[in-house]
Order: sequence, then C-alpha cells, then structure tokens
Amino acid sequence: MSITAVILSLPKDVERRRFCEAELARFGLSHEFSDAIAGEQLGRSDLKLIYDEEMNRAKFKRPLSRNEVACTLGHRQIWQHIAESRDCVGLVLEDDATFIRDPRSFLNALAECPECFEDVMIKLDGVPGKNAQIIKEFADQNLVLSDILPPRTTGYILGRRAAARLLQVDAPIARPVDIDLKFYWEHKVPILTLGKQMIAERDSHDSNIETARRKTKPGSAVERFVRNIVYQAKFTHGRLSHPLNPDMIDGLGPLLRPEQQVRSHV
Repeated sequence: MSITAVILSLPKDVERRRFCEAELARFGLSHEFSDAIAGEQLGRSDLKLIYDEEMNRAKFKRPLSRNEVACTLGHRQIWQHIAESRDCVGLVLEDDATFIRDPRSFLNALAECPECFEDVMIKLDGVPGKNAQIIKEFADQNLVLSDILPPRTTGYILGRRAAARLLQVDAPIARPVDIDLKFYWEHKVPILTLGKQMIAERDSHDSNIETARRKTKPGSAVERFVRNIVYQAKFTHGRLSHPLNPDMIDGLGPLLRPEQQVRSHV
C-alpha cells in the first residue's frame, strides 16, 4: 500500500497548489486535492446552522472568523473521505505544509501495517508537551503520547476508524479545528506526535486564517483577559481530570504489543 496525501486547498490558490505538487514530487508521493471552502462563501444563514456563538463563548476565548469555520468544514470533509475510503490511513496536509524531514522511511514503515493505525491520529507538525511518553519506536521516529498537543493542523496521519469517530462528535462548531483536537477527552481519539517534527508551515505572508483571526479578538483588553483565563482553566481542569494511561486507551492496542512497547519519558 502507498499512502496518498490529501491536500486541503482553495481551487483559486494556483500557486499554493503548484508548490504542493513540487514539494510532494521531491519525495515521490502521490496526492489529490480536496477543495477548501472560502470563508466569504459562508453567509449568515450558513453560519447559524454550523457555528454556535453561545457555545463559542462558553468553550473558547474569542469568536471565530468565517475562515476558521470554513477551515473546520474543510477538514471534516477530508475526514469523511478517509472514513469512507478503502485505505486504512490517510495523510492530510494543508497547502502551506512543507517537509522539514524526509518522510519516506516513516511512511513506508506505516504502509507495511496500516491497519495498526486505523484508530489513531499522528500529528506530524509539532513536538509533544512536557508530560509525554514514548509508546513506540517506529522507523526513524518515536511515537509519543502527550496530554498537550501542538497547535495547527498543517499535517497529520489519520486512521479510517479515527476519522469516523471524529465525525461522530455531532456538535456545532465552537472552537478552531486544531483546538478541538486538543480536547481529547471529548472526541476520544488517541492523538500521537512524533519525537522529531516532520512538517512545518511554509513561510507565507498571505495567511487568510491568521489575518481573519486577528480581527475577531474581543473588543476590550479586560474581556480578552477574562475569556482567556476561563478557557485556560477549563482546559486545564479537563486535562488533569483525564490523565493519559496508554494501557487504558482504546485504539492503541496494536501499538502496545510487548515486543514493541517502550515506557520511557520524553
């Protein structure tokens, strides 16, 4: 089995798509594009159906921009594609992803036992937090379980059953997609990181998400401070109330066979 990259990209972003094609060609990786939704295409009636302002105030520290809502929809679209695929796993990239480490040995090893990863996500775009455990040595990497995940959704591996489970969380959008993934006690999908980061965001000055994000900050400094404190308190309470024990997590079983298991801290 070869792993095909699914790239989230706006059809109009021709230059970004060309960069993605050249980037994947460096490593001989096949790909397909998943057409992203432009934030400006979402009208008020659309937003009311998929984005809950009250839930946003309860769950997050600031309102979401249309582009952030559209980004979540784009990733969910890819999750649906993976959940319905014949392949056990998929590689998901945003169109500003660049490889800072050769992915071939890792992807080749993963392709030898794709069914072992059907229930997990592996983030390729960041490093684990301090409270982390190496659960498996894999190819030229360590697979790490951490209670604090790196931000962004620039690049990740997603198993077919994990995609289906993420789609079962039937709630209006209230947080950015990368922040939602950090709340593992809500979606219950095991998310691993790599010991050595493989993917980073390409330097770009035309990030629609970042530009829109800056415009959605609550009006006053006091309001921003209060909402941030409340958000951080809720996240910390949830994290501490759901300690990660690898032996108790559904979906990690195939990765915890005695001959492969590692119990060292990062």
